[in-house]
Amino acid sequence: MKLEVDRSISIPPYQQIVRQLRESITRGDIADNDPIPSAREIVSITGVSLATAQRVLNELKNEGLIYSLPGKGSFISPREDSGLKAIHIFLPSTRLSFFMEILNGIYEALAEKSIEIKMHSLNTDKLVWDWKTIEDLEEAVKCQDGVIFIEEAFDSVRTACLRAARQIPFVTIEWQLDGACAVINDYEHSTAEVVRYLAQEKNCSSLLVLKGRDYQYNANLKLSGIKKASAEAGWKEGESLFFLDTDFDAYSGYQSVSAFLQEHSAPAAIFCANDYEAIGVVGALTENGLLPGRDVQLIGYGDMTDKTTIYFPLTTVKQNLEEMGRQAVEMVLHMAGKKENPLQKIVATEFIRRKT
Repeated sequence: MKLEVDRSISIPPYQQIVRQLRESITRGDIADNDPIPSAREIVSITGVSLATAQRVLNELKNEGLIYSLPGKGSFISPREDSGLKAIHIFLPSTRLSFFMEILNGIYEALAEKSIEIKMHSLNTDKLVWDWKTIEDLEEAVKCQDGVIFIEEAFDSVRTACLRAARQIPFVTIEWQLDGACAVINDYEHSTAEVVRYLAQEKNCSSLLVLKGRDYQYNANLKLSGIKKASAEAGWKEGESLFFLDTDFDAYSGYQSVSAFLQEHSAPAAIFCANDYEAIGVVGALTENGLLPGRDVQLIGYGDMTDKTTIYFPLTTVKQNLEEMGRQAVEMVLHMAGKKENPLQKIVATEFIRRKT
């Protein structure tokens, strides 16, 4: 079996190996009850330590993908029929190019399964969602189907999600709901890594953070990592560390930084809630005679800009969106087949260092 470890990227070796083995298992490359490489064989193939190789096997075992027999090794767990006829995918009607990567992962995971995919476009306007979403959730419950819900829900829609999660397999992506499984990025680790990079490698003395909507689950996790690493760097809020409320789009990035620069000197670095905000920040900086990467370090999040029309070499955090989609499907099927307690799956990100 071919396994590779790329030591030039920030994803830990054990996570790289787990991902490769998981993908082989879910694609059906390895048959039920077939053996997989032992810890020592993984060491021989990849050059990782024995402890790392054992961690790989433990992770796959915890996910229910393999089982072990004393003295014989580890084997592929038999795939059980989930009994699901359909999985309902709820996703916002905005940023479809971004969410297409998640959908690619979902479709790939379901390619060999006779499960219908039912798409529901969320009618979003500043996170106010209409009655149609609630009706669609009720229909999923009535049919005892599975649900994958992308983007955080609030108010009456969140209440409907809570009701559904108590009755059917329900997985959220990028947010957490009581009673449901969740697939999220390693937000705290990734944002802390960015701040340490700015403080230690770029010797930045101040940081402006565009924090998005801090009442959202993923924004709070990002802020937790930023604040922890900023404290390590000795940055104090209001002196060398500043936070601005933003709305995750280019215009809010432009508007917020333009207003900030009217009252403050330019910070050494700006860390945006996503890449779209960073695009707007470029406009605000250039209007003030500042060049990203030279005068101000600029960091995005997501690696989500449309490279065919507005690409520029933005330093950012890359999300593995296809893997999030695949993991969401596996969790829905796992819940449907085994009725186990809700889980949270954290998907590794990668810090991409470019020119800004």
